[in-house]
Amino acid sequence: MTQMPVKRETGYRTLLNQALDGTEIRVLDVDFFQRQWTLPLQTLSDDEWQAIQNLFAATEGRLQTFVFLEPGENLLTWSEDFTQAVWVKTGVTVAAGIGDPFGGTVAGELTGAGTLTQDLGIPGWFRYAASIWARTSQAGASLQLSDGASGLAAVSFVSDGQWRRYTLSTAWASLSQAVAFTVNTPGGAVDIYGAQLDPQPIASAYKKTYQQGGVHAAARFGSDTLGDQALAPNQHSGTIQITWTPSLT
Repeated sequence: MTQMPVKRETGYRTLLNQALDGTEIRVLDVDFFQRQWTLPLQTLSDDEWQAIQNLFAATEGRLQTFVFLEPGENLLTWSEDFTQAVWVKTGVTVAAGIGDPFGGTVAGELTGAGTLTQDLGIPGWFRYAASIWARTSQAGASLQLSDGASGLAAVSFVSDGQWRRYTLSTAWASLSQAVAFTVNTPGGAVDIYGAQLDPQPIASAYKKTYQQGGVHAAARFGSDTLGDQALAPNQHSGTIQITWTPSLT
């Protein structure tokens, strides 16, 4: 995915209207903001650097867009608000304002027999780690991650009424461009909190999200050139810039 450290900057734009007498009116452009990542890469192999060059050529530098999964971020949106439309309910209902594992009241409660799913248009062949806190007294509830084809990973919830954080990871050789994060419940009540999907093999510390997660579907390279420093045979280094401007997609 990347190497540390990763630098992220968020920029905003101010509209300026300057009159003939020199007075100025400045207004924030509420429809514009831009996020930029600087990714320093060291000692890449020939194949790794070639993969970056292939993507750069396919997108014609800054011209075309690609899907960028932000390193270290939660790829899911609305990680605590399961009433949002992005969470597809099949056979279940969701109640908000339930006591969470940290003394708050932002967990959700699933009732009924069915599934709660968030679908993401991301590559199935990446390594992912899914996690969620859950509490239930009903046997058979589980967290599941799938690619819509042959890739499937699941972990069952313990039915003792105690909060636990459940995690699972994937290592699929999949050509799918979809990943589904699903909570399955056979009936009764299942309390859930803090859904997270990491673009890495092991779950990281929880990161709350709202309407924007770590999936940036129309990112671009930040430059029309790639700077390759060949340090030795089969060793390349360079700094990659990626930008994402929602209002220009």
